[in-house]
Amino acid sequence: MPSSFSFPLIRLVATESTNEVALQLARQGAEHGSVVIAREQTQGRGRGANSFASPPGGLYMSLILRPDLAAPMLPFIPLAGGLACAQAIEEQTGLAVALKWPNDLYLHHRKLGGILAQAGPLSPSSALPFVVLGIGINVNTRPETFPEELRSIATSLYAIKPVQYDLDGLLESIHSRLLAMLPALAGDAASMVNAWRQRDYLLGKEITWRDIRGGTLKGCGAGMQVDGSYLLRAPDGTLHAIMAGDVTIGLKGVEQGDHANPNL
Repeated sequence: MPSSFSFPLIRLVATESTNEVALQLARQGAEHGSVVIAREQTQGRGRGANSFASPPGGLYMSLILRPDLAAPMLPFIPLAGGLACAQAIEEQTGLAVALKWPNDLYLHHRKLGGILAQAGPLSPSSALPFVVLGIGINVNTRPETFPEELRSIATSLYAIKPVQYDLDGLLESIHSRLLAMLPALAGDAASMVNAWRQRDYLLGKEITWRDIRGGTLKGCGAGMQVDGSYLLRAPDGTLHAIMAGDVTIGLKGVEQGDHANPNL
């Protein structure tokens, strides 16, 4: 890493999950901005109970954050993380990355990466609440290393533009962008939301929302609101604000690429 990177950085050759390592460190009091990075994960984690293969070549990192934010603003952290990733990738590669609410990165209509935010119970030695933000991006991943069932729905930066990308440079850019966004969220998230909206992958697409109880709602993506929720326009024109649950592309409710990215 460049000498300008002054935050604690733990490098691992392989681990079950960078998020699990970061959660342990956070409970022990690790400082804001600390990073865990691994070349490979053997039990990478996604949202809910999903698990992901994480072959060599990807960027697998977890950031320990102790933001000075009110509880209602915490859901903006993974949204800001996605935006920081998109901006950093665009800066390094010139490729336009789209954001699928709430936590996925898309490139050329295929899944490029994803984000997992976790907060754990504090130990007596932890002075501040924390959020661990896991980021998994297919960077130098060769397409042939994806499981066969994912090759039509996943992608990597290398697959689109076959050059060797600087993982450390990408990490530092994501890290600095995200940490710069967090203080702004304490006052007004509008600037971040507006930038996120410019990359909205679901806007105008037919989507299905499934809540935690298994209920579904079908309609058209109508954009993210200033409170971080996402609008679904039902066939009768009614707008529904979604705060949680899973959003899939298509009216059949079958996710295109839900298991396509190595996540954390």
